[in-house]
Amino acid sequence: MLGSEDAITSLTLHELSDNEYSEKIKRGAYWELMKHISKIEDDQACYVDILESFKSLESENTKFVFAVSAMNVFIQNNFTGPLLSADLLTSIKDEDSAAVKSYNTLNNAMYSLVKCTKLFGLCRDYFSSLTDSSITTMLFQLRCIFVEQMLMEDISPELFEKADRLIGVIEDRSDVQSMSKEIKCKLFVEFGFVYLYFQHISKSRRCMGIAQKLIGFSFKLTGALGKRTKYQERALPQLRVETIIEENVTDETPLENEPQMIDLNDDTLLEKISFDDKNIQNSVTNLTAPFLLHMASLKLKDFALEEMLREEVIAFLEGIIEGKTFSYCIATHAFFIRSRLEQTSIRKLSRCMEQLEEVVLGFDCKKVCARTGSLFQSGLPPMWKQEKLLAVMYTSIGSHKSALEIYNRLQMREEQINALIGAGKYETAEKLTRTLLALGETPKLYCILGDTTQDISHYEKAWELSGESSARAMKSLGYHYFNIKDYRKALNCMQNSLDCNYLQGGLWFTAGCTALAIPEFETAIKCFQSSLQIDDENGQGWSNLGACFEKTGEMQKAFNCYKEATKHSFNDWRVWENFLCAAAQIKDFASMIFAYRQIISFGQKYCDRKILNCLVSAVRDNMTSVSGEAGISYYDKVLDLFKFASSKVTTNFDLWKSYAAMHLDVKGKEDVDKGIDYLIKAYHSASLHIERSMEDFLKCTECSKVLYTYVMSQQKDSPTYAPHLQSLKSILQILITKGHKLSESMSGDDVETKDLITEYLNSAKKQLEEVEEAQLFV
Repeated sequence: MLGSEDAITSLTLHELSDNEYSEKIKRGAYWELMKHISKIEDDQACYVDILESFKSLESENTKFVFAVSAMNVFIQNNFTGPLLSADLLTSIKDEDSAAVKSYNTLNNAMYSLVKCTKLFGLCRDYFSSLTDSSITTMLFQLRCIFVEQMLMEDISPELFEKADRLIGVIEDRSDVQSMSKEIKCKLFVEFGFVYLYFQHISKSRRCMGIAQKLIGFSFKLTGALGKRTKYQERALPQLRVETIIEENVTDETPLENEPQMIDLNDDTLLEKISFDDKNIQNSVTNLTAPFLLHMASLKLKDFALEEMLREEVIAFLEGIIEGKTFSYCIATHAFFIRSRLEQTSIRKLSRCMEQLEEVVLGFDCKKVCARTGSLFQSGLPPMWKQEKLLAVMYTSIGSHKSALEIYNRLQMREEQINALIGAGKYETAEKLTRTLLALGETPKLYCILGDTTQDISHYEKAWELSGESSARAMKSLGYHYFNIKDYRKALNCMQNSLDCNYLQGGLWFTAGCTALAIPEFETAIKCFQSSLQIDDENGQGWSNLGACFEKTGEMQKAFNCYKEATKHSFNDWRVWENFLCAAAQIKDFASMIFAYRQIISFGQKYCDRKILNCLVSAVRDNMTSVSGEAGISYYDKVLDLFKFASSKVTTNFDLWKSYAAMHLDVKGKEDVDKGIDYLIKAYHSASLHIERSMEDFLKCTECSKVLYTYVMSQQKDSPTYAPHLQSLKSILQILITKGHKLSESMSGDDVETKDLITEYLNSAKKQLEEVEEAQLFV
């Protein structure tokens, strides 16, 4: 336990995370160790000496700083570079391999080529042994957990629970409030990226939101006139990110060497958008760049991205790349994400590959430079995951051989096998899998064999071999049964997988959809709620949860879920339709009007007879809304909605009929002339195919009867009486002519329908005679 006088808390979070600790440790026994570290490339024995010397250090403060330094060396060799000498790494390979295996479990393993694992083990074990409750100690305990998770192949619920507990304890500390805004901001940004890596999106957003408020930072996507191509003559609106900082904060992050930015060098596209307004400046700094990087990472999880969403992400990334960012980790991660997005662009593919190659080559840079300062505020993945993207790009352009070489060198067996399958070498893929199994059976290898052969017995073998603890095996089986529509078995397998690892937001969602298909609504509700606990901005998840509540008759809960869904899937008209229908059932007339208008504004030729009738009835019958307001108070709003809708949807019978009813049936609001005009439009909307559609014939007959009633009751001296009589006459003539054609087109066996048509036609003929007689007296 650290003594109060020697406590490392004197080295603040700011000083440690910003690499200033190196200036504070050039003293005493620790500095002697640092001299050894500087000679490590020349004498491999020093590596062992350093580890042994740690035990002899007397000062707890010195031990702490040494552990921090060892972690930075480990990060340098596995995340950022430059690497230690090749000779040294080769000489300790066997030792590292043994150390890596000590972290492995039956169903989760550390990446096999992690370097300097002993250093990390020393850091982790030392920080875990500390019993003092300083924020600095807990922060480095959290960092060890985070780094360990990034080295593992799959998300570990155990590591997540440890990290979540530590974050909760740190947040509750009263001395956090005494920190400067800048330090608290960096602290919560770090928490946000921890949660993001564990795929707990809701908690990640919450932490980033707190960090933004601390420094008064906000950002938004906006537009400005500019040009994208060298030959573009007229400036067009271009997407850009605008940032604002309200608080007076300073960013004292030390400058680092960024990776070289590769130019586009295209014969058509400009290197970057040329905005007409030359006063537009990018004010992104190391303190604010993580927020844009976090937002880009969140949107990236929605792959495959729509083109507009892709442009939004690139706008965030360009804000970082072109801003005043001097952090290796932040800039590299921005390049990393941009390359993922632009790999589908023929004109930008070359730059993507060259940029990644530049980053990968930079790992072997011999020049000593600071790179690790902002790692925990950037979420930068380890080296092998960065290089893996390069292999993915080779695969996308058909260069399977180059991709396979990278996968083989990185010993990424699953990716190597998938690349063989992508190249059509199914037999080679299966042979490689079986060869690896011969060297040692593992649940994961049997799952890969199941993917390769599509034989579910291999998933079952993996489940058995794991002692019924392989989330991957049950997940694969679940998707297999889901695809063949055996939903009961699929749900059981998915639940088994989630029991093994509950940090699978996507699987919770799929399990909910599976339960809906059975149907098991209570189970579906639990699944969707669990999915939303992980990502509470999943619009489809909220919509499906609302559907479950609707099926169980809990309409208020369904309405609340649909309302939440509209926030996160704002541009999906189907989500708004669900919200509209739920609002109708609970009599929330204001929400109905708003939702209907939104659907129409999305360009949908939308019309729902039940919804229209509900709105008309609410006003006509003066129904009380869920908020206690009288229905008649919505008259102007409903009328305005119908006016807007009819300007967009001009040929819908039900819409024009409802519009007419608002002028004819609402007591005290009658406007017969307008009502008749809209009824005439309703008739013409349905009259095009009367001779071929019984449904349209009935609509027109119904409309003609109402028209007849109102036209014949008009005042004879009304200026619209004669035109309306003429319109009614034409309507009845067309109805009679096309009605006869409809009757003749029907089979002789359909006697009942023919009789019904004849009855309507006889009535229409009588009405026509009366109209013609009335015209004689006009």
